[in-house]
Amino acid sequence: MNLQSTKSLSAAEPQYGVGVDIGGTKIMIHIANVAGEIAYKRKVCTTGKPEEIHGIIRETLESASIPIEQVAAFGFGVPGITDTRQGIVIEAPALQWANMPIGEKMSQYFNKPVFVDNDVNCAALGERWLGTARKLEDFVFLALGTGVGSAIFANGSLVYGSDYMAGEIAYMVLDDDVLNRDSNAFGQFGLYEKRISGTSLSSHGYASDELFVKYAAGDPLAQKIVRQFVSNLAIGISNVVSLLNPQKVIIGGGVSQSLSDLLEQVRTTVSKLTPVPVAIELSSLGEHSGAVGAAAMALGRIGRLEGDVPI
Repeated sequence: MNLQSTKSLSAAEPQYGVGVDIGGTKIMIHIANVAGEIAYKRKVCTTGKPEEIHGIIRETLESASIPIEQVAAFGFGVPGITDTRQGIVIEAPALQWANMPIGEKMSQYFNKPVFVDNDVNCAALGERWLGTARKLEDFVFLALGTGVGSAIFANGSLVYGSDYMAGEIAYMVLDDDVLNRDSNAFGQFGLYEKRISGTSLSSHGYASDELFVKYAAGDPLAQKIVRQFVSNLAIGISNVVSLLNPQKVIIGGGVSQSLSDLLEQVRTTVSKLTPVPVAIELSSLGEHSGAVGAAAMALGRIGRLEGDVPI
C-alpha cells in the first residue's frame, strides 16, 4: 500500500519523522511531518534482519521523494519487551531478537536520532496524536491481534514499569486458571491471551473474522464462542478500569475490526462489573496506529511536534 498526500514543506530544516512498525508478519512505515500530516505510507512483508529493514526504509524514502536530509528522526515499534531508554529490544520472539541494540544499529545506518519502543506503546502514542485518544491524559490501549497486549497512559505519560513490562495484560489470570493450576511463562501465550486473542478464536476451526460473521448469522457454535469471548474481554477491561480509572479504553488490533456490532455488549457488561465510569471505543487508526505512533515518538522526543501533544 503506497499513499501520497499533503502540501510541500520548507526545505530549511528537517520536517519529517519516520515511523516504522515492525510486526511478526508485516512492516508498516509512515512518514509524517511535524503538523501531523502523513506524507507517505507503505506496508511490506516483515523481516528481522536489520540490514534489510534499513534497505526497506531507504527504498520508502526514495519512493516518497523525501531526501534523508529532510528526516528529523526515526521511531521503531517492536513486538516485544523493549528498553526504550537504551534503544535495546530485550526480547522479541517473533523477530528472533534478544538484547538487540536496534536503536544503535539504525543510528549508524542513518546518522539520525533513533527511538525504539514496544509496538503497543507506539499504537497508543498514535491514537493520542491523531486517533481516538487525542489529548487524553489517562487511557488504556488494548491490542487484540494474533496475541494480546496493552499500553497505559497515566497523567499524560506512558507507564513502563520497573522492567519495561507494564501492560502485559496477556498474563492476567481468571478463576479457572487458579483452579486448573495453570501458569504463565515467558515465550508462551499468556493465560488471558488464550481467551481473547485472534489465535484463540481461530482455534475453533474458523478464522476469527469468519467466526464473527457466523455469529451474526446465528450459528449456534459461533454464538457460544463469541459470547464467551465478550464475557472474558469485559472481565479484563473491568479489572483494568477499576485499577487505573482511565478516561477511555481503546480497543485496537486485527480482532477489533470485527467488534463494531459487539461493542455495546462489551460496554454494557463492563458497566455491570465495575462502578467506575469509562468510555470504551475502537481504534480509529486501525493497523496504522503503530507506525503513526512511532513517527510521533520520533518527532516528540526531539521536541518537534506541533500543538498540545506531549509524548
